[in-house]
Amino acid sequence: MSAPATKPVETVEEAVQLANEIERLEAVLKSMKAQLKAFVDENGPVETHDAVWGYTVSVSWIFEPESLKELAQELAIEGENPWQYLSLSATAIKKLGWDEDVLSRYGKKRETKRFVSRKK
Repeated sequence: MSAPATKPVETVEEAVQLANEIERLEAVLKSMKAQLKAFVDENGPVETHDAVWGYTVSVSWIFEPESLKELAQELAIEGENPWQYLSLSATAIKKLGWDEDVLSRYGKKRETKRFVSRKK
């Protein structure tokens, strides 16, 4: 299966048409993945020419505030700088309620740009 030939988008109408087609294809893809997932749930991984479709395990750790404090102290005792290992999440920074002027005294703002669609 090959990708269809595309030409540059030159008008708003073409851009809207392209966006609508992307939305349609993403809906179809979501449905197809759900069907494949159901099959894998029953039968195990599916191997294609280029990939294996199945589950992988993702591991993360959750620490309570008091445990994090102890972890930071243990790192310091071992001669390590805890802040080379620990950082504030975006959620934690928002909870502080500090404006950018205050935050900029302690760190640098990093912005990333993502191309996405959002519901109206």
